[in-house]
Amino acid sequence: MFSLVRSKMSDYINMYKASEDESLYIVFAENDVMQKEAVKNIEEYLSVNTRVTVAIKNARYQGVYDSRVEDFGGNSIYISQPSADGVPVPMVPGTAAEIEFVSNNGRYRFATTVTGRQSQGNVTLVELEKPKVITRNQLREFYRVDTNIKGKAKLFYAAVPDKNMKIPHKSVDCVVLDLSGGGGKFITSQWFEQNQPFLLDLSEAIGELDSAPCTAVRVRRIQERTEVSFRFDFTKESDRNFIIKYVFKRQIELKQTLG
Repeated sequence: MFSLVRSKMSDYINMYKASEDESLYIVFAENDVMQKEAVKNIEEYLSVNTRVTVAIKNARYQGVYDSRVEDFGGNSIYISQPSADGVPVPMVPGTAAEIEFVSNNGRYRFATTVTGRQSQGNVTLVELEKPKVITRNQLREFYRVDTNIKGKAKLFYAAVPDKNMKIPHKSVDCVVLDLSGGGGKFITSQWFEQNQPFLLDLSEAIGELDSAPCTAVRVRRIQERTEVSFRFDFTKESDRNFIIKYVFKRQIELKQTLG
């Protein structure tokens, strides 16, 4: 169903791009029905210092990169120069890109084009064209990808003097089978209780995450192993963005594998 909704969103986006209407629209799904709402200014949703991911489909520099909104002006959005391992990623005028960010309880995406670059001292800013259409997905609708990540689940002491204190005392190996910005599923030899809190170390695949807070939401025993479906309990969306970035990259990898 979600893929159908995404297809309908693409139809809406193309329709609005082709129109002469200069308004900005937020397109979203409500009970699987496409809706739209007019917005006076993109800055109602996207602000300076917002962390964004930049997806580039250019064959030579294809990938998903981190960036940040630095400024707005006229019909332009200015972001910091994306880089990979400290090396700036070329974004010459005409480069097509897809921007994603999390804000206002939703995940937002829009297509844009690089229109120029500016230098402010030692800092290079990339100028993007403001979009006419932004699509919004509720946070519960994070895209899920298949994975094979070796991780570690860190369990807490069952009883401590302060019930609000969680002290990890045991680490068990697990293999994460699928992942999204909202949660995922793994298998392990350790039994988990439903609603059991734990920390998940995903640093092998996502270096910034060695202690992601999670809760087991569904548990079942498969022969001698346990399958655990879990949700992330992030308090900062900046931490969730590390997961989202990984999922974007994994999507691209899977598409390339399938041709």
